[in-house]
Amino acid sequence: MGMLRRELIRRIAPMIFLCFVFSSPVHAQSENQEVSNYYLNGNLGFGMIYGGLGSNVELGKGHFSGFGSFGYATKRVVDTTTINSTWNYMLGLRYYINANSDILFPRVGLGYGWITNYYTDQLANVDYMQKVEGLSLHLGVQFYTLDGLVVNFDLGMASNLAITQVDQHPYFFDFYLRPMIGVGYGITNLFGDADRSKHIKNKTIRPSY
Repeated sequence: MGMLRRELIRRIAPMIFLCFVFSSPVHAQSENQEVSNYYLNGNLGFGMIYGGLGSNVELGKGHFSGFGSFGYATKRVVDTTTINSTWNYMLGLRYYINANSDILFPRVGLGYGWITNYYTDQLANVDYMQKVEGLSLHLGVQFYTLDGLVVNFDLGMASNLAITQVDQHPYFFDFYLRPMIGVGYGITNLFGDADRSKHIKNKTIRPSY
């Protein structure tokens, strides 16, 4: 019986070893694929993070992402003052908060770039720069579906304490608040992977993080 057992082990051991060797890379590849998940979104909308009326592109992994935007602020008239049109940009970072949801992703962001083109009654006879740039804070939420549709609602906040060329922007607001809305598509869905759910952010933003 002992000799039979040793012979059986001798024959089975190489097969177990080969199964381990060939299965390990597959398992490692699966783990690496999960860890390396990323997302790329393109959006159109209005507000600070869209440069007025424009586009916003976001690239991220897990909780964090970076974004860039380029847009156009139209010409308008306030009272008798004409506020000229401008081309604008913004660059920034975001952090997504885990809400343990498959569709809802609260987020907070910080950006640098265009804030607004402004006018107040106090500027009636003052020479000033209409276009305001600086730091802005963004609080909002993103909805992300398996079909790849992305919808964003954010509030953009800024202050005269965090703008550039302060002396050129007299009477700019102590606190400035504006809504921002965008609609876009998860570009990652176009990368030829049949399992689209692997690119949804909630797959890498986990409750245990």
